[in-house]
Amino acid sequence: MKKVLITLTIFFLIFFLNMCMKYIPENYYILVSDNQTSEEEKNIYKSLSLKSIRLSEEQSLLFEFYDDLKNDLDLIKVKIFYEHKIIGIININKKISSLENSWKVDKITSKECKLKEDFSKIMGKDYKKYDITYPNRNFELIIYLKNLNTNEIFKIKKNFSLYFRKKGFEFFILSA
Repeated sequence: MKKVLITLTIFFLIFFLNMCMKYIPENYYILVSDNQTSEEEKNIYKSLSLKSIRLSEEQSLLFEFYDDLKNDLDLIKVKIFYEHKIIGIININKKISSLENSWKVDKITSKECKLKEDFSKIMGKDYKKYDITYPNRNFELIIYLKNLNTNEIFKIKKNFSLYFRKKGFEFFILSA
């Protein structure tokens, strides 16, 4: 009886630890966009046949557009600001139509521009550069788009919160 009780206790502990422990293989940042769109941005989207431009948690820009996107839209650069001070510029200079396909549903297509490596270089490999152990909402991104037909440059501003996940084991408590 004691052996069965000890075996069940050990099994329960292993099961509980397995459910409450997660290994994170590398340090990484999580972006959480506030997804608010101003009227000016809506007009830009409409004039460029874009449905939206979103930030993903994996530090990517997602361009959602209707099937009739022309090849005349260029993603020039992205500027990252912290507390209204510029902390980095990512130069891209690619046509949106040449970016990696993300998904396609009905008449809406999504293209993805991954910024993870450049973002990590700017923000640092650990959180100490901007002390962001807790969500920090003082970050903003300005996306520069260029219409190649008219040479007009559009600026789209995105505010976001930033989380940092540290490499190692993470413990959490299950709740019902």
